[in-house]
Amino acid sequence: MIEITSFGTTPDGAEARVFELAEGAARVRVSDFGATVVGVDVPDARGSVSDVALGFADVSGYAGPNGACYGGTIGPVANRTDRAEVPIDGTTYRLAGNDGPDRANNLHSDLDRGLHKRLWSAVADEGRNAVTMTCSLADGELGLPGNRAFTARFELADGADGSIELTVTYGCESDAPTYVNMTNHSYFNLSGHDSGDVLGTLVSVDADGFLPLRDDCVSAGEVRPVDGTPFDFREPRALGERIDADDEQIRIARGYDHCLCVRGWEGAGSPRHALRAVDPASGRSLDVLVTAPGAHLYTGNWLDDRDAKGGAAYAPRSGFAFEPEFYPDCVHHGDWPQSVCGPGAPYASTIVYRFSVAR
Repeated sequence: MIEITSFGTTPDGAEARVFELAEGAARVRVSDFGATVVGVDVPDARGSVSDVALGFADVSGYAGPNGACYGGTIGPVANRTDRAEVPIDGTTYRLAGNDGPDRANNLHSDLDRGLHKRLWSAVADEGRNAVTMTCSLADGELGLPGNRAFTARFELADGADGSIELTVTYGCESDAPTYVNMTNHSYFNLSGHDSGDVLGTLVSVDADGFLPLRDDCVSAGEVRPVDGTPFDFREPRALGERIDADDEQIRIARGYDHCLCVRGWEGAGSPRHALRAVDPASGRSLDVLVTAPGAHLYTGNWLDDRDAKGGAAYAPRSGFAFEPEFYPDCVHHGDWPQSVCGPGAPYASTIVYRFSVAR
């Protein structure tokens, strides 16, 4: 049974809700405000259950500044866009200038009115242990063309070898060519959301390349091999092992805040393995499978929230995010995979979060 409870009142006076999906000992809570993952309860190696997703206790935290975008569905355009400009079929469209020097660039479409700040319509599917959410943007809204219909579906099910899988499926249909690059912005701490930093988490990523940043944190426009850099996670390494390395890219971002190029992308296809994270203390593990070309590894370098759920306080590196996406600012780099959406060409992206106990 999917339990539906109130999550509080939005600034507009509407009631936000939480949908709790249950599978065995696992619980996943998703709010219709921002199509946001607000909690993930999973057992450790001893059977003790903890919430491993960072976030707030009610909708007020998410509707407030929430600069970290905890758990939210980000869109229509995730990550940073150079000059806040999007060229489509010879016309340049402007996003909100909200990031970088003089706020000339764009981050996450609109930090006040993006998809993670809107109340979505939601329908529970008891038979599939899922909830499907929908949200629409009118032509020109948030700066981009097309009447757009977005979907976010969250489904919880048993996986292989005793794992639990949360599958997040994003989609968009538009009546005009437009730009869509959605992601989920959940942060995880596999020891528990209130357990301090994640520097001891062992991480491996199926990526041979990464995207270096300019000084303003916009993609520099090249794919650089991870070999010989702190971004080489082809073998398991603790997140903290090289997070303070004497490296220009590490200095720019104050740690990891970079897109990794997940190997094996060939266009639309089934989710492929991208990341494995293991917490040695609890034995919990997380595997992430994606259909997107890349995923952004962010170690919460700017986190500073003193009033999180359960009385927790989040400091820098209290959690890590792994955000599947088309390469940031790909719209300005035609040789990169492009996130095209329009009549007859819907946008689709699938993320699988597979939780288990390391063996």
